Amino acid sequence: MRNVSEEMSRAAATTFVHALGSPQLIQDDNRQIPDELILALSKLNLTEQYSLINRAKYFLAVDLNTQALQRQLYELEIHRENHENEDAFLLLGAPLVLMRRLFGMHASEFSRRRHALNLKGERTGRPNHCDEKTTHLIWEQWEKHQHLDERERFMLIAEHLNLSLQTLWSALRSHIQK
Repeated sequence: MRNVSEEMSRAAATTFVHALGSPQLIQDDNRQIPDELILALSKLNLTEQYSLINRAKYFLAVDLNTQALQRQLYELEIHRENHENEDAFLLLGAPLVLMRRLFGMHASEFSRRRHALNLKGERTGRPNHCDEKTTHLIWEQWEKHQHLDERERFMLIAEHLNLSLQTLWSALRSHIQK
């Protein structure tokens, strides 16, 4: 039974052998393969290529940098959390201007994500204006939770008052954009 390192070497060798016919390999200035070696490899028939791939452990070393892998996994987790957070805002009716402010989201991404969440046509257009009592509650909650960052404040208030983020933004916009 082969170990993981051998399997990774074989996979890399397979990719390498398949790339031999690629013009990018020949034109790559950073390649470490001498021209005469490329010429010899290009003369191999299919059986010889397969045999070479099976001997990959003798000429290819595959190394796993666990610290770099851990960093990449951490970054993917952060990306996933941000994506889920953006989805939550979209589902609560956040308008484009708020998504741009909080997440840097562009109009095309906004439309694509709303479409993916099946929010076509929902909560579009001008938001309903709040009555004076609701506006007062929104401001009261906004001031009460000023220790939180904007994203957390919007989410908490929307959920607490059971209002869309579009309605909250409409009530708070003039004050926040100063």
